[in-house]
Amino acid sequence: MSIMNLLRAFLAFLLLVPQSLFAAAVVAPVQTGAGVSSLGSIGAGFGAAAPASGLSGAAQLGQAPVLSYPTTFRGMAAAYKAAEKGYLQAIEKVMAIPADQRGFANTVKALSEADVRFQEATVGASFMTDVSPDAKVRRMADAIDRRSSRLSIGLAARQDIYQAYKDVAAKGETLTGEDKKLLAETIRGYERSGMGLPQTERARLDQIRQRLSDLSQAFSKNLREVNDSLIVDPAQLAGLPQAYIDGLEKTPDGKVKVTLDYPSYGPFMDLAQDSDLRRQLYMKNANRAAVENMPILTEVLKLRQELAGLLGYRSYAHYAIEDRMAKTPDKVQSFLTRLKDLLQPGARAEEARMLAEKRADDPAAASVPAWDRGFYATRLQKRLYDLDDEEVRQYFPADTVVEGTMKIYQNLLGVRFTEVPANAWSSDVRLFKITDAATGRQIGHFFLDLYPRPGKYEHMAAFSLLQGRELADGSYRQPVSAMVGNFTKATASQPSLLLHSEVETFFHEFGHLMHQTLTEARYTDFSGSRVARDFVEAPSQMMENFVWQPAVLAQLSGHWQDPQRKLPQALLDKMLAAKNFNRAKAELGQVALATLDLVYNVMTGPVDPMAVMEAIWKDLGLPAPVPGTHFPASFGHLMGYAAGYYGYLWSRVFAQDIFSRFEKEGIDNPAVGMSYRKEILQTGSSRDEAESLKAFLGREPDEEAFLRYLGLPPARPAQPAATAAPAA
Repeated sequence: MSIMNLLRAFLAFLLLVPQSLFAAAVVAPVQTGAGVSSLGSIGAGFGAAAPASGLSGAAQLGQAPVLSYPTTFRGMAAAYKAAEKGYLQAIEKVMAIPADQRGFANTVKALSEADVRFQEATVGASFMTDVSPDAKVRRMADAIDRRSSRLSIGLAARQDIYQAYKDVAAKGETLTGEDKKLLAETIRGYERSGMGLPQTERARLDQIRQRLSDLSQAFSKNLREVNDSLIVDPAQLAGLPQAYIDGLEKTPDGKVKVTLDYPSYGPFMDLAQDSDLRRQLYMKNANRAAVENMPILTEVLKLRQELAGLLGYRSYAHYAIEDRMAKTPDKVQSFLTRLKDLLQPGARAEEARMLAEKRADDPAAASVPAWDRGFYATRLQKRLYDLDDEEVRQYFPADTVVEGTMKIYQNLLGVRFTEVPANAWSSDVRLFKITDAATGRQIGHFFLDLYPRPGKYEHMAAFSLLQGRELADGSYRQPVSAMVGNFTKATASQPSLLLHSEVETFFHEFGHLMHQTLTEARYTDFSGSRVARDFVEAPSQMMENFVWQPAVLAQLSGHWQDPQRKLPQALLDKMLAAKNFNRAKAELGQVALATLDLVYNVMTGPVDPMAVMEAIWKDLGLPAPVPGTHFPASFGHLMGYAAGYYGYLWSRVFAQDIFSRFEKEGIDNPAVGMSYRKEILQTGSSRDEAESLKAFLGREPDEEAFLRYLGLPPARPAQPAATAAPAA
């Protein structure tokens, strides 16, 4: 990671990306600097002597550590302290070079090397925030993140470092490719951070940035530590599979705990017949961390407005989106508005259909309550298509899905995965080595951490732990990533079984792993999934299409009682028939979330989060939020994306366009797969994303495949999707 990465991470603090959260679906821990403030009682460990190596508990493969992370509370403190000291010394060595002797190699590359060494030495400890089984380790990892944010802000505000880059630029060295881009984007990053403003305004910016960083981390921590549940008698669980009931935690008095973790919450809301119990669980979920996080959100939005004003932007959204493919909030709003207009008729029809299903039980019902939606949607889907998700689940044991997914990716992308000893943070974590199938060249590694445990990150995401980069001797730092998930655990009577939606999610996240680990970018700044925030989901969204192909499903499925029994054609036909069930409502829901995130950050006055949400839901024709609930308090993307949640829909335009080539030339065509690997995955952001798309497609991107995905009539846009706002 270079000083450009420092700037990016520094700007990420402005965008409220937690140190260990790059995005909800693609997570990249970013360690950007060392701090000088104390860590309170937790920070006492930072007084420990640092080991000479600065690392402990490293998992070793060959000559390079796959992931180095301390294994004890004090070990983390000592390792961080050593890394911090070395990092600062390396920076000051570069700063001591006289201005007339500066050049790209001794300044830009040297700072890049210092920064990336620091990141590589500390990323393991930071990652423990999300995965360590030890609460003390997680607290220390949080403390490390807070401490490292202090100097990331301080370094990004240093005039002498900025001037060093300006000195290099003034020399007029002939730079090309990634070298040229690195220097230019680093200088631009400093200028976007406020370099050049009067000192008083810069000092205020520093205060705002640090406060935003602290608030972001607190928001995420509050959600992570929610431990609420519904205690019920097993006799009240009519409608739920016995395997689900068997997997619930038992209480001493013979009752069971239904938690807010998705493997527990989701099936309960879809299948439990007791509407009042669904209501109770829904209210708990809709108020997760509300007391703590609603004030945080209000303060965050106010500080973002002040920050944007100091930097000369009309709003925070104008600041944030300027650096993405969309460029302006107006273009994003136009995109979302057109989607809304196209989706509303279908969504209204789907809502009326579900209300009719509810009225079969309650003829006087005027609407479907929020806590009944999953239940009636599940029942309606089964009635319309005779599709039972629990029947489908029997054909997708987690181990079969994992093995089949890896086989498909290997054949498509020309790689091989070999399991090796993990020496990881938990005994159920697996580690795989990636090699090139044609040459046997080792490329990188990835971890799989797929089952829940207390204190663990609650969703599914791909964490980029070590980014690929060119080393000083011309060799390449092999990337390392980790997929963290929460599949339903096996019980005494059956293995972990996945819903088809979970199969789709796993396939999606595996796409992130490949984007992160197959990179060939020279600098970490452009490596792997470090691409425009509104493009980062496109490669993984594209791969979701594969899990609807019969040939692919044959490789991913096998009944848990008899692996030779693949997903039956009759069941697949039902799944395909039901594929677009409530699609308009689902996509309109995404429009709602993207609009909420955008409007919060376009506003320039006081923001009442719930009032804004109610107005948006009304404009979109969605049911009003349930009184007494506080959804924004648990919408973590408001921190991580900060005016960027629209990217899920925006990137889908490109994802479906990419898949259109696979549709045309063969979903198992290795030539297309290798072209995809070369033009999209390997390049990262070493060139403009639009150039990569054009190189793969052989033409300008367009929206026709996206419209087909939405079930809407195809119509070419007036301008290419790569240069204009993607039009739905």
